[in-house]
Amino acid sequence: MPKPLPLKLKKEPLVEAACQLRVSSSVALNTFFPGLLLAKHQADVSDIQQLPTAMIPEQMRATQPEMSFVALVQLKFKGVLVLIGERSVTISNAAPYLGWSGFKPLIEEVFHDLLSSKLVPWVERYSIKYTNVLKAGEALNHLEALDWSLKIGDLTLNKNATFLRTETLTDGLTTIVSIGGGVTVQAAGQAPVQGSLIDIDTVCASNPQNTDMFLASMSSELDRIRGVNKAAFFECLTNEAINALDPVYE
Repeated sequence: MPKPLPLKLKKEPLVEAACQLRVSSSVALNTFFPGLLLAKHQADVSDIQQLPTAMIPEQMRATQPEMSFVALVQLKFKGVLVLIGERSVTISNAAPYLGWSGFKPLIEEVFHDLLSSKLVPWVERYSIKYTNVLKAGEALNHLEALDWSLKIGDLTLNKNATFLRTETLTDGLTTIVSIGGGVTVQAAGQAPVQGSLIDIDTVCASNPQNTDMFLASMSSELDRIRGVNKAAFFECLTNEAINALDPVYE
């Protein structure tokens, strides 16, 4: 039976939340979208900078298809980071988390500005990823908090040195679950965090949609992928661990 989902956790283990849009475009997004955002939101855009990946020669990036989705430019927008590649835009909320009610409107605003530019004909993929770490050394035993059991014959496994990555399919969405008992994670601008990792990445990569179609369903689709992602996160935790995080229900 699925676990009941709280509205929020008072003891938030989130390190970073990120929502990414991948598109097809005849113009590299990193060449025009930072300027477009700055023109529309002069008071809210700051710290525009090229990332080290921008130093990789364009000819070399062209030989590796996945490089077209790697962020080349970064800027700050209303308290979150916007990372822009040739064909991708990612909105990242490092801790402290704004909550879905605060994070979602920023995602919608950035995506709407991009897709209403008329320079992007198709949306190819969208995803949302939450990286959480149950910190070592706190009252909650981070190794016992994970609701997992692994067995290899009669071998005794060390959870503190075990990493698991798997995929699930729910309602047409692929969710990539990565959990590990002993990790160190560091989000941009944050101090390293040690403990147990729960990394949930939910992806919709069905047939490409034209931008008007995606914009019409964007709000409900964001809620849908967030709901699947959230349910997967709580399935990774024991009931005792959930209670230790001070859940707030309706």
